[in-house]
Amino acid sequence: MDVMEQAAALAAQGKVGSAIDLLEQAVAMGDESAEICIYIATLCHSISEMRAFANWCHEAIRIDPSNAEPHFLLGRELHRTRRWEEAEETLSVALRMPTLRTEQRTEAQALHAEAAAEHQRHRAANPGFSNI
Repeated sequence: MDVMEQAAALAAQGKVGSAIDLLEQAVAMGDESAEICIYIATLCHSISEMRAFANWCHEAIRIDPSNAEPHFLLGRELHRTRRWEEAEETLSVALRMPTLRTEQRTEAQALHAEAAAEHQRHRAANPGFSNI
């Protein structure tokens, strides 16, 4: 059983912290990949560790800049937290990437359209200010 399978088994048992620890140890020992980082990010998100979630998404992007998933995940979270300008930019990057899966692309398009509209509304209502 590889480290991802072991982590998934731990997470399925409700031991999300242990799953994260296992994967972080694997990364520390040189077994780093965008997939592992994305999985750690999603586990962190599931327990509302949002700073760790963002850090692991950024690490996945550093390891594999062509992987659209961490951009999508970050964009979706930025949208959820109503950080319209950042969501619009991040989702735009994800949408330009051919590796974005079809179901993610559909969701990203809807989120991007809403973020762009909200960002424009915010800019019109607050000239010279940002929501960042």
